[in-house]
Amino acid sequence: MQPSKRAQTAIFFTVFVDLLGFGIVIPILPLYAKSLASHPSGWMTWVNQALNLVDPGAAWAGVALVSFSISQFIATPILGRISDLVGRRPVLWISLMGTCLAYLLMAFTGRFEWVLAARVLEGITGGNISVAQAAMADASRPEDRSKALGMIGAAFGLGFVLGPALAGILSGSVRGQAMLAQHGWHLPFFVASGMSLLASLLVLIWVPETLEASARVHARKVQSRGHALAHVLRRPGMARILLIAFLAMTGFSMMEGTYSLLCNERFLFGQREVGYIFVYVGILIVLYQGGLVRVVAKRVPERVAQLAGLALMTLALPLIPYAPWEAPFLLVMIPLAWGSGMNTTATSALASQLTPADEQGGLFGVLSAMSGMGRIVGPLIGTLSFARWGYAAPYWIAAGLVAIGLLLAAGLLKPPAQMPEEDPI
Repeated sequence: MQPSKRAQTAIFFTVFVDLLGFGIVIPILPLYAKSLASHPSGWMTWVNQALNLVDPGAAWAGVALVSFSISQFIATPILGRISDLVGRRPVLWISLMGTCLAYLLMAFTGRFEWVLAARVLEGITGGNISVAQAAMADASRPEDRSKALGMIGAAFGLGFVLGPALAGILSGSVRGQAMLAQHGWHLPFFVASGMSLLASLLVLIWVPETLEASARVHARKVQSRGHALAHVLRRPGMARILLIAFLAMTGFSMMEGTYSLLCNERFLFGQREVGYIFVYVGILIVLYQGGLVRVVAKRVPERVAQLAGLALMTLALPLIPYAPWEAPFLLVMIPLAWGSGMNTTATSALASQLTPADEQGGLFGVLSAMSGMGRIVGPLIGTLSFARWGYAAPYWIAAGLVAIGLLLAAGLLKPPAQMPEEDPI
């Protein structure tokens, strides 16, 4: 196997194992946090009374979810930039070990404060995906970036398909029930911690350093000061690309944050039925990122793929609240999932092509931070508009935001002027 192919395969399996653990945690975390919040400490009781919360458990579950996204938004560009300076491999290993410790803390604790601390730690060290994206970009030629980055998307999809299913199996198993009853320990979190530990071992054993030593030296000489966002924004056209990434993720997250509520409102679906639909969406993501992205990357220029992806999302989002069950409702998820995949990989590839090798880590850190901000803003706007104007409102707002991104992307049909490289000091 060629070194670049070996590196890409190793990075894919590392991300998949890590995302499998993440997929285990996400379905059960809100219920876990809500149950712990039912026994609040003094300061939590004060907040509940001050805000006059009708359902404080749900509110604290939201705090546990959002705390991760906020921490990740702050830390991911920094981790990505550090990887430009010292290499991808050490940062990837350290971040995976931090995630392992965070899951372990959630497995043992019985207090909400420690869950919150674990989520913050997980968010801070959760920049491993951006570092993995940078490593994947290092190990591929510019014209192959979309295909290579699609492997990261496929690992995401597989993790989100198998992780929630594994969470249900572990939670309902005899061992899981016994651990919870006897010790208050949560087996799914232990398994997720083990997954991150396994991923960290894969990094040590199998993942080579993809960033050349000369690129690290150049980064330390001329780009060692300042936040990664400032460096990325100095590239012509990059601000527009980052805004497109933010708008697309905000719109998609509005759908994710209200999808369960929509299915319950329209079809009276419970958690199991909604879980099956999310598995279906995960399979669609895997089909695109694991196979179709190669066809698209080979035959469609990145700028055209970005436009097509945003257009598909804009058309699909407002159809979701009106499509009748079952075939129309399920079929409309295909252009949404595949459009999102087309836009994400094309946007990442475009940004990567505009960025020199010694800034790839910072770039993907900033892209991940923009996505993280979208995951904060999207669910907040989505749930608020759902409660105020009904189940269709979030999808119309989301379509409007993605449409703005489509208009911005139209201005990228002509490549922005490249910024001249800086000479070493």
